Amino acid sequence: MMSFLKEEPPLVCDEEEDWVTIKGNIARITDKALKKYGDIQCKFMDVLRANEFSTSLGVVTTTHTEYNLETSDFFRVYCESENGQFSWESRMAGIRFDEDVINRAGWDRVPKDGLGLNVLMIGLDSMSHMMVQRKLPKVYSKLKSMGAHILDGYNIVGDGTPQALIPILTGRTELELPDTRKRMGSKASTVDVYPFIWHEFKKHGYVTGYAEDVADVGVFTYRLKGFDQQPTDHYMRTYYVDATPMFNQQKPFCYGSLPRHKIMLNYVKDMFRVYEDKPKFMFAFHGELSHDYANKVAVAELDLVEWLEWFQRSGYLNNTMLVFMSDHGQRFASVRDTQQGKLEERMPFFSFVLPKWFDRKYPKMAANMKNNTKRLTTPFDIYSTLMSVLHKDGPRNNNVNKRSISLFNEIPLQRSCRDAYIEPHWCACLKWQPIDVDSTLASGAASKFTQFLNKYNGEYTDLCSPVEVDRIEWATKMAPNEGLLKFHQAADTDGFVPDMSANTKVTVVYLQLKVVTRPANAIFEFSCQYDSETNKYMFYEKDISRINKYGDQGWCIANSQPQLSKYCYCKQQI
Repeated sequence: MMSFLKEEPPLVCDEEEDWVTIKGNIARITDKALKKYGDIQCKFMDVLRANEFSTSLGVVTTTHTEYNLETSDFFRVYCESENGQFSWESRMAGIRFDEDVINRAGWDRVPKDGLGLNVLMIGLDSMSHMMVQRKLPKVYSKLKSMGAHILDGYNIVGDGTPQALIPILTGRTELELPDTRKRMGSKASTVDVYPFIWHEFKKHGYVTGYAEDVADVGVFTYRLKGFDQQPTDHYMRTYYVDATPMFNQQKPFCYGSLPRHKIMLNYVKDMFRVYEDKPKFMFAFHGELSHDYANKVAVAELDLVEWLEWFQRSGYLNNTMLVFMSDHGQRFASVRDTQQGKLEERMPFFSFVLPKWFDRKYPKMAANMKNNTKRLTTPFDIYSTLMSVLHKDGPRNNNVNKRSISLFNEIPLQRSCRDAYIEPHWCACLKWQPIDVDSTLASGAASKFTQFLNKYNGEYTDLCSPVEVDRIEWATKMAPNEGLLKFHQAADTDGFVPDMSANTKVTVVYLQLKVVTRPANAIFEFSCQYDSETNKYMFYEKDISRINKYGDQGWCIANSQPQLSKYCYCKQQI
């Protein structure tokens, strides 16, 4: 595994510091810039959300000192020195002073049976439990020193970021919610129809915020239709829609003198500064450094540690549940192509930091949280845990058959993937048994897989080349344990001694294969079910992962049928 890791040089941003800085809701021309250039005149223009994919500009405000954010969190700024020989410009983010939000929110509206905590979730895309320890060891150490409860048995329940975050934020899977896929056109709704948990917090007096940085592959906008109405009181997508076109004019991963990851970290800081005395629910999810890279996130380590130290030093941790997490492990990087990487994809980093007083006030809940770090947990459990902040004495769904159990309740030790509603394809607990790639079982599965893909593509278009098997890299089957197959019944009246006389015939097996296909040289991993009595293989599109990049191979359907992009190799290549 270590062969995939390498050192990353630190980011080198502009030497000259930005002329304008933001703290809370106030943007100020810096003393350093004024000392260097004399009187400076800056023109500020608010950046307003038009919709998920475009922005509009407000009126121009000219100042020689500072600018108060009142209409928007985001603005463009252009500054000139007194003699007109020097200029500087940027697109920036802070937290506006919103009087309506100030008046609406308050601790007096928080439920009496709640925990009385802010909720802050900081997420990094594609970081497994182990990768955080490898690439962000100082962050890991800092979290441990803060008393973090790190979930060792956290397991994803689906493929990709939406399937990781939708259960956390709604308590449901995408398939259980109204259809919001872009490709369904007018038949689908915008994701406003989802019962997002931040609505519950807003209803109970919380200020809400959602920040996500990579606008072109947004969690709810890449494949889904996005939001019609702004989802939270403060919504950072508007900034990234406006600022991203400028990024390619900057040094890598910088905007001016500031590393871009600090723009989001500072936005979270400003949220806590402006609403110092108000209950807050905020989710900030950063992807630029880690979505497509296995090593690049290391350049943010010291800034993340500094941010955690600031949060602790400022006293915000005294009434905040801090969640530091990821959605899944690496999916496209080279590490994902290994056995270890396969497991790590399914086991992202997830942790909770609670105030120091929590153990004393709620000893049972704290003990359960600690014990549950060693239990099998899922995104569904995170949803119930977040809901417990509003109602700590809510339903105690710690029955083994319940898929969503608050981490403040004890999760059964004997919980299995099936109990937790984790499908075999995603369960890191399963014991998989290698099978010969030349076996009839493996070759039959590979052949039926390409038939399935060709049929799936053919339902939407005739522009894709037929998919053929080039080779099978490996194949495994999930073998039921011997004890399960031989158990017949209890041999004594107490049920202590088993009767192991059964000879159960296995008729249904789960398979996983890694195959390379022609003509795209596409690499797929998939799960399927094989019924030996009917000699049939059963496939589901959601159980297929393409693990190498496909670039423009599906250019001919990229706009009309984007869901086919990872499967389609256009007959006519660019």
